[in-house]
Amino acid sequence: MSIESAFLDSLGLKFVGGQAPSLLLSYNNNAKVGPPSLAHLTPGEYVDHSYVSQELFDSYFKFAFVRNPWERAVSFYKHFNFHRVMSFNDFLQYEFPLIKKERGYFIQPQVDYIFNKNGDQLVDFIGRFEQLESDFEYVRSHVAIGLSKLSHVNKSHQRQNVYSRWNLRYIYNFLKQRPSRLRTFTPFFNTGRDYRELYSDRSRQIVESYYKDDIATFNYSF
Repeated sequence: MSIESAFLDSLGLKFVGGQAPSLLLSYNNNAKVGPPSLAHLTPGEYVDHSYVSQELFDSYFKFAFVRNPWERAVSFYKHFNFHRVMSFNDFLQYEFPLIKKERGYFIQPQVDYIFNKNGDQLVDFIGRFEQLESDFEYVRSHVAIGLSKLSHVNKSHQRQNVYSRWNLRYIYNFLKQRPSRLRTFTPFFNTGRDYRELYSDRSRQIVESYYKDDIATFNYSF
């Protein structure tokens, strides 16, 4: 379900080519104004990069939603389409470190979006993905505009035409760019099950190590 879409719909805005500049949901190549994707600005960066004044920022009702880090990692795995070419455990071992290095803003710990370096909480309400609909109702009751209900977007399709031209082209291009991954190539990996079943002890520890602050702060367990 998409909180972004609820705001876009309510304000009469649309994604165009995956972007909505009016809400800073756009790509960026200027490090002086934020990360490569402005959709991943932290609360402090809105003020630091002069998108809003400190006074205006303080006057807003601010909220964030957090998710179990082990489940979130599986979501990254499917979002980047690695489930088409490798197992989840291979993804965490080989690709996750590269994403941290090249697109760290996308997968950074959730505490980075909610607290400043002094540990001060920058948002007024922290909702949970596990109770998204009920917590979003709380958000709707505290914002000044009439927000629409949540709609389900970016849903992972578990049953796909694995022999489609698009899918085979994706696999071909992936292996062409990363020939070393041929030895770990596991096509059409099934993700339509409990996320915990995808983990080995080692991969579980990889996520636990990187997201240790999220786990401790938001009291998550595997």
